[in-house]
Amino acid sequence: MIIKTANFNVLKKNEVPGAVSIALMPSNFAQLKFEYKALAPNYKLLNGLKKKQISEEKFISLYKAQLYELNAQNVYDHLKLLTGGSEVVLMSHSPKTKFCHRHLVADWLEEKLNIKIEEFGKPNFKRKNGYLIKVNEPSLFTDDQNP
Repeated sequence: MIIKTANFNVLKKNEVPGAVSIALMPSNFAQLKFEYKALAPNYKLLNGLKKKQISEEKFISLYKAQLYELNAQNVYDHLKLLTGGSEVVLMSHSPKTKFCHRHLVADWLEEKLNIKIEEFGKPNFKRKNGYLIKVNEPSLFTDDQNP
């Protein structure tokens, strides 16, 4: 089974049968049929970050503790059953350039299950501390080879 991540806005232009909300709040997209609330940050954690009562680093620490209470293989199996074998796309509200828990979920699943998870339509990106960062491909025309 393939898993990807995305922002809900992907649903405006794409048919995504395996779209699964991992957000605490509803998406308001009628075509989104699935939710997996166990992967959503709890309200206190989300609100603390939103109101800047906790830092992103503290959010990451507390949210990772929430994820580590789950069994990654069970989550994977549940997602597979939930979507009927469609490509799972874990979705949330944040745009790709903003800090988002979906990237932390992807990191956790990658680590625990030894799988690769890409952002929907963005294969040249990697994740770091809750952010999606463009991977700069090395150029054949760099001065690195000249001493």
